[in-house]
Amino acid sequence: MILLLPLLISLGFWQLERAREKRALITDFETGGEAVSLAGTAGVNRLGTLARYQRVGMEGRFQNDRQFLIDNMTDGGSAGYYVLTPFRMGGASTLILVNRGWVARDFTSVSLPDVTIDESLRRVVGRVARLPRPGLEIADRTASNSWPKVVQFPMMEELAQHLQRELAPVSVLLDAGAEDGYLRRWRPIEFGPDRHIGYAVQWFALALTLLIIYIVVNFRRSKDD
Repeated sequence: MILLLPLLISLGFWQLERAREKRALITDFETGGEAVSLAGTAGVNRLGTLARYQRVGMEGRFQNDRQFLIDNMTDGGSAGYYVLTPFRMGGASTLILVNRGWVARDFTSVSLPDVTIDESLRRVVGRVARLPRPGLEIADRTASNSWPKVVQFPMMEELAQHLQRELAPVSVLLDAGAEDGYLRRWRPIEFGPDRHIGYAVQWFALALTLLIIYIVVNFRRSKDD
C-alpha cells in the first residue's frame, strides 16, 4: 500500500502533465502565424530563437549531393523515410536542414529512393521543428556510408559531423503546398491529449481501487479480531 499508492497517483499526474504538453504543442502548431522572413547569418541565428512550429521564409539553395534519409518513419502503416536536405541561405555559412517530407521504402529493391533536387535559387517556406525522436532511445544509430545517408533518429550534432559543416539547431518542415517536396501530412502529435486524460483516469481509478481494498481488508480484519 505504501509503495503502490504514491506510484499510481504520480503516474496519473504524469499523464495529466503529458496532456498539458500536448495541448501546448497543438496551440503552437495552430498559431504559427505569418511566415517570418529570414536572411543571412542573422537569419540563421534568429531561427534557433523562434517558437516551435513558427512559419518561416528564406531564400537560398538546396545542397543536393549530401542528403539524409531518416529511417523507420511511417505513414498510414507503411514504412519509409523522411528526406532531410541541407539548405544554405544567401550570405550564411551555417546550413539548415529542411524536411522535404516522407517517401515510401521499396522492400523489393536495394536501391534508395531518388531524392535528387536541383540547386537553383529558390524561396522556401516551412515551420520550425525539431528532429523526430523515438519513444525509446535506441543505442545503435549507425549511419550508412553512401549518400543519401540513411540514419536512425539522429541528433543534430551527428548530422553536422557527417556534413562537416555547422548546422542550425532546429530543422524546417517544408510547407505542404510547396514544390520540391514529398508526402507532407505534418501534425504536431500522433495522438491528442484526450488519450493521456484517459490514461490518467485509469491510474487514479487503480489508486482508488487499491485504497478501497486496503480499507475493506483491514476493516474485516479488525472486525474478526
